[in-house]
Amino acid sequence: MYFEVKHISKSFSGVVALDDVSLSFEKAEIHALVGENGAGKSTLIKIIGGKYQPDTGDIILMGKKVRMSGPHRAVELGISIVYQEYNLLPNLTVVENIVLGNEPAGKNGRINWEHAKTFCLGLMERLHVAIDLNRYVSDLGAAEAKIVEILKALASRVEIIIMDEPTAALPEREVDALFQLIRTLKKSGVTVIYISHRLNEVFSLADRVSVLKDGKYIGTYQITNITQDDLVRWMVGREIKDVFPVRREVFNNPVVLSLRDIEDGKMLKKVSFDLHRGEILAIGGMTGNGQREMIRLLFGASPMKRGAIFFQGEKVTIHTPFDALRRGMGFIPDDRRNEGLAVTQSVRKNLALPSLDLRQTAGLVHEKEEKEVVEKMISTLDITVSSISTAVSHLSGGNQQRVVIAKWLPLHPRVLLFHEPTLGVDVGAKMGLYHLMRQFADEGVSILMVTSDMIELLRIPDRILVFYDGTVSGEFIRSDATEESIMAAASGQGRKIPGIGTMP
Repeated sequence: MYFEVKHISKSFSGVVALDDVSLSFEKAEIHALVGENGAGKSTLIKIIGGKYQPDTGDIILMGKKVRMSGPHRAVELGISIVYQEYNLLPNLTVVENIVLGNEPAGKNGRINWEHAKTFCLGLMERLHVAIDLNRYVSDLGAAEAKIVEILKALASRVEIIIMDEPTAALPEREVDALFQLIRTLKKSGVTVIYISHRLNEVFSLADRVSVLKDGKYIGTYQITNITQDDLVRWMVGREIKDVFPVRREVFNNPVVLSLRDIEDGKMLKKVSFDLHRGEILAIGGMTGNGQREMIRLLFGASPMKRGAIFFQGEKVTIHTPFDALRRGMGFIPDDRRNEGLAVTQSVRKNLALPSLDLRQTAGLVHEKEEKEVVEKMISTLDITVSSISTAVSHLSGGNQQRVVIAKWLPLHPRVLLFHEPTLGVDVGAKMGLYHLMRQFADEGVSILMVTSDMIELLRIPDRILVFYDGTVSGEFIRSDATEESIMAAASGQGRKIPGIGTMP
């Protein structure tokens, strides 16, 4: 076997992160590594990458035991990690970032930039990509920056690349370019270890997949021999039927929110639909066709040029998020770290902020009441946190998302707007969020969600709208929707919509 980890165990302060894990990787394969948060994936790749030392176990490369004394040693042995977080210097050019630490020396000890550029062009030719070497990284798109990170890894002549959630920050339209690059890496002989919570990516890319759960190795499977339901069951330890909530009939319920011929002057074109009380209505389609603009317009974060919004039968004007809040709307954005949370602040401050006016007199906050409200929100949404004073940045992705949702509860929202509700959340936490959304709906809250996840689109909502070119191009009851019909509508080939988004 090309690369192996054998009987790896690792504990932190008595907490077992990895328990006797053994895995093997073949030369020139795409090998996915999956599991819930806390399964041990991050610990394992940090051991492989030399950041952590295992308590017990061995790392074997081409039949020989090796010791990863540090990240530099891992690179010397041909192993590099491309982390989820941005890891480039934005004020340097592409070529400067790629050769950083491996600069070719010229005369008088100066860097030979002509050789550096020739070397980088050779790397790009090998991978069939083209990026202007003189551009500053700060000017690159998200996918281009990720490709530069991969080129930087290859500049050290690595043969094993570990990618940790590489598409987490990428728009959907840029994911294909990254996938093409990963497949080219495989063809050129590189082994790719691919970590992702997005199972559709795993099944699209991987040759094999290994599952970790609670620090233990569950198994390795040929991707062509298993289904997504199989993988979910192994990851969460429960049957797939327990993952997705049951759809309800809500179309006879009163209409809470109505949109008529909404336009923003840029993307949206005569968008009309209704949202019923207690309904989960999902908006899907290829990213970039108006879904983001629609949900942000509803919360007052983007302007509306023409059309009308009716809330419980009354025509309303929503110019700002404050207008939306007054109408009983809460918003869970797709970028929770920058738009949904104050990540350096405590869980308490994040949960208390939107409803602060309810617990203060003459500018003084009622501390005891705030503490009681915060603790109730934590209990209600089952947020795992050691203390309400813990910085929210220390929470898992799933618990961070629950904080974003929970902060609206004291305002008793009538409508919750979810934009990519499970982005960057592991499978187990996703299951909890799905059932939480259904619980809200059962209690009469209306939910509008935008998602690019086909599994979510087909299995979570009561009704589905598909956007194409800035307007609604298809409408389905969940039980009637198929991946083929959704994709047809998303490409502008969907059926004509009866009515205006109120299909019974």
